[in-house]
Amino acid sequence: MGAPRSAERGTARRKMFRRRPFVEWMPLSAGTTFALLLFGGLAFFFASFVTLSSARYTAPRRQLLETRAVRPGYGPAYDAEVAARARGGSVKNDDLSERRRAAVREAMRHSWQGYKKYAYGEDELEPITRTGSNAFGHLGATAIDAIDTLWLMGLEKEYLEARELVADFPKRMVEASPLSTFECTIRVLGGFMSTYYLTGDELYLNNARELGDRLLFAYSRKGLGMPSGSVSLNEGYESYWHVNEDFESHLLAEFGTTQLEFYALSKETGDMKYAKASAKPLEAVHGMYPNSFLLPTSFNNLGEIIPPMRYTMGAMADSYYEYLLKAWVQAGSHRDEMVHDTGRRWEGAMDATIKELVHRRGGVTSLVEMEGMNLYAKDFLHPRPSGSLQMDHLIKRMRMDHLSCFVPGMLALGAQKAKHLLHVEKSLQYMEVAEELMETCYSMYRTPTGLAGENYSVLFDRIQVADKRNFLRPETVESLMILYRATGNNKYREWGWEIFQAFEKHCKVEAGYCGVTDVTHPSAELDNKMQSWFLAETLKYLYLLFSPSDVLSLDEWVFNTEAHPMMIW
Repeated sequence: MGAPRSAERGTARRKMFRRRPFVEWMPLSAGTTFALLLFGGLAFFFASFVTLSSARYTAPRRQLLETRAVRPGYGPAYDAEVAARARGGSVKNDDLSERRRAAVREAMRHSWQGYKKYAYGEDELEPITRTGSNAFGHLGATAIDAIDTLWLMGLEKEYLEARELVADFPKRMVEASPLSTFECTIRVLGGFMSTYYLTGDELYLNNARELGDRLLFAYSRKGLGMPSGSVSLNEGYESYWHVNEDFESHLLAEFGTTQLEFYALSKETGDMKYAKASAKPLEAVHGMYPNSFLLPTSFNNLGEIIPPMRYTMGAMADSYYEYLLKAWVQAGSHRDEMVHDTGRRWEGAMDATIKELVHRRGGVTSLVEMEGMNLYAKDFLHPRPSGSLQMDHLIKRMRMDHLSCFVPGMLALGAQKAKHLLHVEKSLQYMEVAEELMETCYSMYRTPTGLAGENYSVLFDRIQVADKRNFLRPETVESLMILYRATGNNKYREWGWEIFQAFEKHCKVEAGYCGVTDVTHPSAELDNKMQSWFLAETLKYLYLLFSPSDVLSLDEWVFNTEAHPMMIW
C-alpha cells in the first residue's frame, strides 16, 4: 500500500526526536557546559536502559489498548436501506433459475439440519460418523460461517438457531483453544461483520469488537507488526505467541488477508486500532518492494523473503491479490482514509500475472507457478528499465490449483468495478483472460464424478488431475457467479448447475455433505468432513448464481475470501 515507506519512516524518526522549544538556551561557561552534558548523558543512558528493559512488557500493552480518535466526518458504513434490499426483489427471476435456486436453498437446509442434529456447537460436522470436530477453537465455526447464508436464503428458523449459538460467543471465546489467526479472521470476524451489515443486529458488532480486541494479541510488537500464525483468545495471553516470533515464517496470504474485516470493524466502531494493525505489515512490505507487484509466498518478521521463492495464484498467496482489489472496492468513496494505492498494486500484479503466470498452449489457458532461489531476494522482482520482471532464475512449475480458480472472478470483478482505474483496452484484456481461465476451471470438473480435484498438471493441450481429492471448494462457482453477472452469458449458470448436481449425486448423505477422496472413481470413498466453507461459500455462490442481480448487488457489496458480504462505503 502506498509509496515507498523509507521517507515516511525518516519523517517519523524526526518527529520522535524533535525538541519542544519550552526553554531558551542561556550562555554557560565551558566547564559548566561540560558537566551538564556529562550528567545529562549518563542520565539519558540510564533512563534508556530502564525503558528498553521493560518496553517489551509495558509499552506494547499500552499501545494495544490505546483508542485513537478518527478524523472528523468519518462515520460508519452501515446503511439500513442497503441492508433492506440485500435479498433483492426489484428484479424478476426466470422460472428455471428460481427452481434451481430453491434446490440450492434445500441443500443449505439439509446441511444445517445435519449440523444442528449431530454437531451443534462444534466447529464442523463429520457426516458419516455423525459426530463433531473442533479445529477452530471450539467456537462453533460452522454456525458463525453459515449464519449470513441462512439469513440471505430466508431460512428464518435455521437462522434463529444459529443466532442462539452465536449469542453465547463471548463465553465460548474465552474458553477457546488456540486457533489460526487467519481462519479466525476470515471466518469468525468476517461472519460477524457481514451478518451485522445484513441485519443491523448489534449482537454481531459487539461480538466482532470483542473478538477484534483479542485478535490484536496476535500482531507482533516488533519488526513490521506481522500477525502470528496462531492466537489464543484467552485474556492475559497476549505475549504467548511471540516467544519465537523472530524465527516465524509469515505467509503472504495470511498477513495480506485481514484488511477487509479489520477495516470494516474500524469503520463501524470508529476505532482505528484494528485497521492500523492490519495495514501495518502490508504497507511495510509494499514499501520494501515498491515495484514488485508479484510477491513470493513467505517472509520473516522483518519482511525479508524466505527462499525458495514461489510465485503463485494458488495456496499461500491467493487471497492477498484478491484483497488488493477488494479493499480498494470496499473503500468506495473513502479510499484516501484507509486504503492507499491497493488498486495500483492490484493492476500491477495482474499485468505481471498475465505476463509470467498465465500459460497458453494447445488452446488451453492455465495459471502456472514460478519457483527458484536467489540470494538477493529483496531485489529479485524489481522491474528492469524495460518494465519486465527479473525472473530469469525461476523455473515454471506446470501445475494449477483449484484454489486459483477464484482468479477469473477477480479479473472480471476488477474489469467491472475498476473501470476508471483501468484503460478500456486493459479492462477488455482482463475480461478475455478471465473467460479463458473460466473455461479451464470448468474443465477441471470433467471427471467421472463431475467433481474437480484439488490440483492439476498442465500438459501440452490439456490439464490432468494430480491430487484427486475434492473438498467441496467454492472457487469455481464463485467465479461463475461473477462472470455471469458481468456478461449475462447463460452458459455460466449451466456449468454451475452441473457442478451442483455432482455435489448432490456424490457428496450428499443423510447427515449433510462430504468431500470425495478420488474424483476419478464414481464409487470413491467420502472423507467424512463437511467443511464450514461449503455452507459459507459454495452454497452461497451457487444461490447467487441463480438469483437476480439485485440480490447482494455487486454495486453495494463486496465479499471477503470466505464469501461474507461487506457493505461498500
